[in-house]
Amino acid sequence: MDVKLDKSTLAAVLGMVRYPLVLVDERGRIETASDAAAALFTVPPDAIRDRSIDEVTGSCGPLLGEAVASVVASGEPRTLEIRSDDRNFDIVVDPVTAETGQVTGAVVHATERPSDPAGDSLRLILDQLPHAVYWKDRQSRYLGGNRIFAEVVGLASSRAVPGITDYDIMARADADAVRREDEQVMRSGEPLVTLDQSLALTTGGTTIEKLKMPLRSESGEIIGILCAARDITEQKRTEEKLVTAKLAAERKERAKTSFLAAASHDLRQPVQALALFAKLLDNRVTEPSSRNLVKLIQTSVLSLANLLDAVIHLSKLDAGVIEPNIRAVPAGDLLKRLGEEFAPQAAEKRLDLIVVDTSITVNTDPMLLERILRNLMSNAIRYTERGRVLVGCRRSGTTVSIEVWDTGIGIPQDQFGEIFREFHRSHKKTHRAIEGFGIGLSIVERLTALLDHRIDVSSTPGKGTVFRIGGIPCRRL
Repeated sequence: MDVKLDKSTLAAVLGMVRYPLVLVDERGRIETASDAAAALFTVPPDAIRDRSIDEVTGSCGPLLGEAVASVVASGEPRTLEIRSDDRNFDIVVDPVTAETGQVTGAVVHATERPSDPAGDSLRLILDQLPHAVYWKDRQSRYLGGNRIFAEVVGLASSRAVPGITDYDIMARADADAVRREDEQVMRSGEPLVTLDQSLALTTGGTTIEKLKMPLRSESGEIIGILCAARDITEQKRTEEKLVTAKLAAERKERAKTSFLAAASHDLRQPVQALALFAKLLDNRVTEPSSRNLVKLIQTSVLSLANLLDAVIHLSKLDAGVIEPNIRAVPAGDLLKRLGEEFAPQAAEKRLDLIVVDTSITVNTDPMLLERILRNLMSNAIRYTERGRVLVGCRRSGTTVSIEVWDTGIGIPQDQFGEIFREFHRSHKKTHRAIEGFGIGLSIVERLTALLDHRIDVSSTPGKGTVFRIGGIPCRRL
């Protein structure tokens, strides 16, 4: 109803009432208020005079300010609900009119509502959720939110959420975008999922992913929106660091590969020249001690050439330029050729080199498989002082494994994970073993993976080792 008492009389009345009552002028500025109205204010009672009501009533200020302006403009009363701190109020805003009928202000009357145990329980439950949850009305004003949401947007508690707008907590451009999302959800009635959204909040930059859905009344009418959001700012920072680290590692690996390829290529020519010069010396030198020296030179040049070949092959594997050429390969022919190649080395160390004949045909790249077996057989002879080296096939269903056995120095079990690293070499040597460069097994592992085969090793120190190249598709002739 219209209040037609003069303002002096209203002021006297306000001093006597025991409930929140506020008198404001036509501009919404506070003229006086009851002592009980302090429950609505965020400033001391002596600091409210001539202040706009929306400035001193915290998060509910915009709602109160809008209601007062509407009442002054229309002359019609307004009702609304607000929350101040831990208390809920039903608000009635009545116009104050002069004898001429002109609206000269408004009276804000507040009635505290009893606390809602069900509502308090719901708030408690929502505050335990690990993600932000909030809900809005059709004007995109926040009706409520949980503890996580309040923390993200910089509010003291979830009780301070009702009444705020997007423009209170984020940059205008972002607020405009969020409101467009709200309108889309309310217009379509369909949920909206947003991933990796960056928002400039008043608390700082934040990246979120969220689910927005229409908020419906009991009758099914869309009355706002409900949103669940997850702050993924730290996750994004971690992902960015991982991507940066990965790119740096890839650049480093490419640089290493390029260097090895270039260096190896440039060195191959002088090494080939050294081999030629050593051969010419071998043909011309006849004195025994000099010939021994020439043989040592030839051995060293051969070792250097083998090292360069291995490094070049390794760099090609790292660069991913080797493409397997899979075809049917008679395993017996391959093993026989390798047996003939390594027979002189085995004979020089008085070892038995046994290559078991087979009629199995395998599907693989013959050149790459030959390189694998050549490395394994070379290592077996190098690290075997007495006994034998055995090479053969073992079939299991539609696959076969090619195995290289030796009776050499063996490998401790705790070194199984290390032997395939580049430049790893056994620390245990026999008095006749010529130590390799620690590249062969690294090449073996990478070639095996490239062929989609597998490599297994078992060993007993002092008794011997067996390497198995398994998972090779096969068929019998």
